[in-house]
Amino acid sequence: MLKTGNLIMALMIGAAAVAAPADPEDFTQLGNARIDMNRFKGVFPPHIKCIAVLTPASIPNEAKIRLGVKMLERAGIKVKVMPHTYDKAPRGKKGIPAARRLADFKAAWNDPEVDMILPTRGGTGAQQLPPLLDWKEMRKRKVILMGYSNITCLTGPLLSQKAGYPIQGPNLGSLVSCDDASLKHLKAVLAGESPEPVKLTALREGNISGKVYAGHLVLLDQVQKSPFKVDTAGRVLFIECVRRTERQLKLHFTSLLKQGFFDKCAGVVFCHFTRTFADEESRVAFLKELAAKLKCPVYYGYPYGHLPANRALDFQSTAVIRDGVVTFKK
Repeated sequence: MLKTGNLIMALMIGAAAVAAPADPEDFTQLGNARIDMNRFKGVFPPHIKCIAVLTPASIPNEAKIRLGVKMLERAGIKVKVMPHTYDKAPRGKKGIPAARRLADFKAAWNDPEVDMILPTRGGTGAQQLPPLLDWKEMRKRKVILMGYSNITCLTGPLLSQKAGYPIQGPNLGSLVSCDDASLKHLKAVLAGESPEPVKLTALREGNISGKVYAGHLVLLDQVQKSPFKVDTAGRVLFIECVRRTERQLKLHFTSLLKQGFFDKCAGVVFCHFTRTFADEESRVAFLKELAAKLKCPVYYGYPYGHLPANRALDFQSTAVIRDGVVTFKK
């Protein structure tokens, strides 16, 4: 049975989920699930002592984020929840004004006590922040920023501007409900160790080795059209997407093709493409169609994106694919 405190929190989340806008990063009906408040213990290495939590994009499920904060604290982490994290969006808007989100991000980044920033969720709005940041100041600190989905609009610019330490991985809301294998993988990534290998499906065979770059297909396109374009030469590109039509996926993929995004990359790995296809057969057929337009090796099946299996990708690591198996090394 659930302990009393856990039961109360679970009921809070279940109630909040009814009122909150649809969030593609919510994987489970936590109101009906057992919650292990100690599942983050041992995941974060000793050098990550303080984590800042903030909302750079859409408003989150507040109860779920409060639960995540408690779980981080149970793991021995000092958590700084930035002032506007739980602000409510104005009527008709998905997020709070950019000025408030920017203030929280700057304060967290410049706080000498903060080792890592965990966004509450993605959604929309993070793309407003990079043009407003002082990148000369940003380069003075190696803060870890981990997130995915709309947070692609922050991790990409961090990479292109050589600032901080960007990782594509679960936002705090999705970290609460990601699977155990993803937590084990994250523990290895944060410790600078090699996580367990992952078997992939070849769409265009070939051996690959290169630094990692990853993100949401639509947002990768946006980043490449911005002043913060990433040089993908020699990199292995891990791509996910959620809740887009086939036409939209083709549109953004074609845009990236025309921009030369894939021209000099070492290879491409398609990850989770969710809430678009009726079944796995149609999903694979579609990705094969995209792979046919590329000249590099292409694989499918790395567990990253909008599902509970969401294994973090460190941009400083090297992905090596041999015989259809991907391993990572620093």
